[in-house]
Amino acid sequence: MSNFKKNYELALNNAKRLSDKILIDGKLISAQTDKKIPVLNPSTGENIGSAPQCDKNDVNIAVESAFKAFQKWKKIPARERGKMVAAGAKRLEERKSEIETLLSLDTGNALRTQAVPETAASIELTNMFAGLSGELKGENYPPNIPNTIHYTTRDPIGVVCAIVPWNAPLFLTVAKIAPAIVAGNSVVLKTAEQAPFCALLLSEIFQQELPPGVLNVISGLGEECGEPLVTHEKVRKVTFTGSFSVGKIIAKKAAPKLCPVTLELGGKNPNIIMSDADLDIAIQGVIDGMRYTRQGQACTAGSRVYIQEKIYDKVINGVVEKLSKLKMGNALDEGSDIGAIISEEQLKRTLHYMDIAKQTSSAKVVHGGNQPTGGDYKNGFFYEPTLMSGVPVDSPVCQEEIFGPVACAIPFKTFEEVMQSANDTPFGLSAVLWTQNLSRALEFVEDIEAGFVQVNQCVAPRANVSYGGLKMSGLGKEYAFDSMINHFTQSKTVLINRGKSNIDN
Repeated sequence: MSNFKKNYELALNNAKRLSDKILIDGKLISAQTDKKIPVLNPSTGENIGSAPQCDKNDVNIAVESAFKAFQKWKKIPARERGKMVAAGAKRLEERKSEIETLLSLDTGNALRTQAVPETAASIELTNMFAGLSGELKGENYPPNIPNTIHYTTRDPIGVVCAIVPWNAPLFLTVAKIAPAIVAGNSVVLKTAEQAPFCALLLSEIFQQELPPGVLNVISGLGEECGEPLVTHEKVRKVTFTGSFSVGKIIAKKAAPKLCPVTLELGGKNPNIIMSDADLDIAIQGVIDGMRYTRQGQACTAGSRVYIQEKIYDKVINGVVEKLSKLKMGNALDEGSDIGAIISEEQLKRTLHYMDIAKQTSSAKVVHGGNQPTGGDYKNGFFYEPTLMSGVPVDSPVCQEEIFGPVACAIPFKTFEEVMQSANDTPFGLSAVLWTQNLSRALEFVEDIEAGFVQVNQCVAPRANVSYGGLKMSGLGKEYAFDSMINHFTQSKTVLINRGKSNIDN
């Protein structure tokens, strides 16, 4: 049996087993609702199962389970909670092949280039938060009131609502549940309806080391499931990764109960190459930065590629040469560098923006620009990695987040010119500069309006790298110790007057 067939059968068996299930009180069960959401394999378009289309009744059951578990979980010492989470990470490591293959089947992200490293990063992040459990502590202050002890505590908040998207569902699930649980909270996770199974499998495995109800998983659509979860009176924290439009709605819905919200939203990120850049790394940085091997489906995708005029042609030719060597194909084929776009809806979004670009007289497709059909691509949601030139900077293609494999190359003359253009966007998630001029690099870091800034590299967010955006790209940081403290604990200020002793020596 070929590796491809083994990978496919392993993933499909797990998808079938998890189909129509939610995780409540430590067990996989059927939902109260009879409605189902079909789940498709992006590489082939075939139905691989369905997710329950949960409503208010299922939300109430999940929140009640979490609320009940929280009463005991919050009293367990933080170091003991950390040990349980570490044991959960060990279980994930033992079953990583199952997780990797299901992640690839679920999302259409290529197994070798995306699913394997995402699974490894998720386990690493889980272990990191487990190890930080002993750092959950308050502070002592010098007394400024006579005979008074002054200190603060760090306490869990309560039931956490975590909502994750489909583009990196495993890592983003861990980024929310691991710090929340280590900090003493319980969680209700709502999976992405397009890719629910990998997050459910991870949670099922992870929950085996936790008391029942500490981690609950449901699925469903925004209005029917997401809204009653966000607005539930017993949910005291909301953490969401997704689009700006949905994030704004969530913030508004949570506001009446003064519920704290963490939002990791979209971006339209600049990737700037100066004429003095080391092109051996900068050219590859365009491809890595655009996240072409994830079909451009990344919030940090550097989709605005600014290239200084004197090296413009050299960079374009280098990028095209490297792009032409990438193999697109079935996500579970270990030979594939690039997989499929998540859904037909998302594919149509990419086609929509390509139509806008192609209607512009100055626009030119430098590489890609086609939807392959037939053969191995039949019925799948594939689109070639695409690089455009000549697209005006005020075009929707250059201004709006496509969340597909389409980048725009933009020539520029001066650093001042490119910085003005780079910052001329409502988003402020990530930004990259390629230069060998230290002074220029520091000026870029100071002036760029982005929350995740890199110079001469373009790595994806990872464990212990504080990550989050400015402006319309979100609220708060994730993936590091500060995210656990700031987003999943609350503080009490305590003053104790010790009085005077009445006991004689």
